[in-house]
Amino acid sequence: MAIIEGGNKVISVKTCLNTSLAIPPYQRPYKWKTKHVNQLVDDIIRHKNKKAYRLGTVVFHQEEESHTLNIVDGQQRLLTLTLLCKVLSKDCEISSSLLEHQFKSQVSIQNLKHNAALMQNRLSGYDGEERKALLDFVCDSCQVVVVTLDDLGEAFQFFDSQNSRGKALEPHDLLKAYHLRQLMESTQELERLNIVEDWEQAVSPNDDSPSLHHIIGNILFRLRRWLDGESGTYFTLHHLSTFKGMDLNDTPHPYAQPLQALHAFIQQYNTDPIRQWDKQYKTFPFQIDQLMMNGCGFFNFVQHYIGLYHTLFVASKPELAGLLEVVNNYKGSHRAGDRYVKTLFICAVLFYYDKFGDIELKKAAEVCFVWAYQLRLKQKRVLIQSIDSQALSADSLLQVIKKAALPHQVLNYTITPIENVTGISIEKVENKFKELKCYE
Repeated sequence: MAIIEGGNKVISVKTCLNTSLAIPPYQRPYKWKTKHVNQLVDDIIRHKNKKAYRLGTVVFHQEEESHTLNIVDGQQRLLTLTLLCKVLSKDCEISSSLLEHQFKSQVSIQNLKHNAALMQNRLSGYDGEERKALLDFVCDSCQVVVVTLDDLGEAFQFFDSQNSRGKALEPHDLLKAYHLRQLMESTQELERLNIVEDWEQAVSPNDDSPSLHHIIGNILFRLRRWLDGESGTYFTLHHLSTFKGMDLNDTPHPYAQPLQALHAFIQQYNTDPIRQWDKQYKTFPFQIDQLMMNGCGFFNFVQHYIGLYHTLFVASKPELAGLLEVVNNYKGSHRAGDRYVKTLFICAVLFYYDKFGDIELKKAAEVCFVWAYQLRLKQKRVLIQSIDSQALSADSLLQVIKKAALPHQVLNYTITPIENVTGISIEKVENKFKELKCYE
């Protein structure tokens, strides 16, 4: 890594916005709301008589032989400052390339329109001279600290270490950036835009679907870590390797050949002209603990398990309805510890279904329920470490499912009946244990 321009470089907002800037596809939509815009405008108005006012740090990534800087950190502020300058004067000296950016996200478009109208309304009482004075202050006296790096991964790490105004990128944002870069040369722009659109929809779903953060951070991350015998408490920037693997087309080693052959077969099958007649289509048969495939493989993997989660726990399969009624509605189900136990239960059921499908699903889910919720009955307080220990124990149900070749090997899992209950506000859970003859 090389820091092309370090953190001691301070430039005016005008200089920054007049630079050739780009919003790369891995960036989240423009999401600043009224409170964020008002805070920035309030700060500027409050300090407008100062000779200089620092607006924080922006981080750019410059690709080799490119004069354009990709915004890693600062997108929300820079777009808002661009809007503010245009609202203050249509003829200002700002010629930001951000004004020419083609926004694909309706979230970005609506927020830009809303915030422009908001600032126009706030500044409607300013006369021409006051507008010019405020514009001059924003352009010439307001400053940003600029850090430009030539390595994207290091740019993200540097950005994450800064105490910036904007909300830090989540680990799943960095995964999106990593895997988009893996498919830049192998896909068309339209395909990448569709991938980004599906991803952003999953970040903030409009219905009862689980968020991307929940699926990746609470379910897939923990399952993949636990199945590897490693702690799965919290998904952070230090755990991105959990979702990085091989480049399907560029890995020459024998271990990659089964996945490469399967991928090639599915591609050939789906593009066969006869498919236009019989309307058959094959999807990749993902497994939770499989070797991760970079690029499209990763995005398809995540979307597959979003769909699987929805099928099992949102749409609610009939085999699970009775158990979900209990775990979602008992008196103490809202507590943090109870949510941890529910996550453990969901992980176990999802892993079983991933391997055996509908076969004996109701009975297997009952085993998963008793295995997970015995923690709630035995302990007054359940910590995140409690489910971590349960998942990693020597007799973990997850390892039994992993090693099982047939469903009955899971159904034969033995759990000692509960004798004493110390948990509180769990009457429905207790009654279910009694019904399943697991509470004496």
